[in-house]
Amino acid sequence: MAIKYHYLRVKDVQDVVVAEFIQSSILDETAIDRVGKEFEQLILEAATAKKLLLNFRAIEYMSSAMIGKLILLNKNCKNAKIKFKVCNVTGNILEVFQIMKIGKVIDIQKDEKSAIAAFSGPSIGKWFGLS
Repeated sequence: MAIKYHYLRVKDVQDVVVAEFIQSSILDETAIDRVGKEFEQLILEAATAKKLLLNFRAIEYMSSAMIGKLILLNKNCKNAKIKFKVCNVTGNILEVFQIMKIGKVIDIQKDEKSAIAAFSGPSIGKWFGLS
């Protein structure tokens, strides 16, 4: 049974499942637990496409517990062989990500357009002039 998303707006862009936060802040424990459940649903939705992008455009504040949920989402994506990226991380959130070196484990892209392009990256054939 699919859950209804309360904190995320989910859409397909090309062959990428894109989830965008709706709320500007995720601070309380109930919200964090709910987002965790929504992340589990995202894994199921991205299982076919094998590409998941999490857009932080709306997020201004989030608790440190949300970083744990994000790391868990990244781990679950790796286990399911889903390529995972985040984009539009700015302000305080970007600063925290830099301090915690999140970029070493999660691919952080500037915006949605560049993130979607990064999923496709050049194929080996392009290096050899085959495509």
